[in-house]
Amino acid sequence: MRNKFKVLIASLCCVLFLSASLAQTVAHEPLLSVKEIMNAIITPTTATIWGAYQLQTDTQWQEVRNAALSVIAAGNLLQLGGTGVTEKEMSVESDWRSFNQQMIAAARQVIAAVEQKDEEALSAAGNDALYPPCESCHQQYQNR
Repeated sequence: MRNKFKVLIASLCCVLFLSASLAQTVAHEPLLSVKEIMNAIITPTTATIWGAYQLQTDTQWQEVRNAALSVIAAGNLLQLGGTGVTEKEMSVESDWRSFNQQMIAAARQVIAAVEQKDEEALSAAGNDALYPPCESCHQQYQNR
């Protein structure tokens, strides 16, 4: 019985060691370019957020919430940069990271407004919190 316990412990240690080793070797590389992320995810979802007014149904509110969740997911992807020539290098720049974090925080504000079904807060989150980092990022990085 004692030997079985030792074998079990040794096996668990090996599994943990191998898991840790594999986790360190798996690199998270971007699969899309920044332009693809922008065109396919961020542009349509931010348009949904900025165009949301006079929301009357739960379905309309849910569409805005889904858009904000997509912005957060896209922001997560943008933290890796993109597949473009200089996009990986851009992703480590402090301004890039700051704009990205501001965008994610603004999307969280959108979600909070949706949960309260507060159109005034939704408008403020979209216009005052989401728009500025998007515009600033475009001015700095769009032509790179």
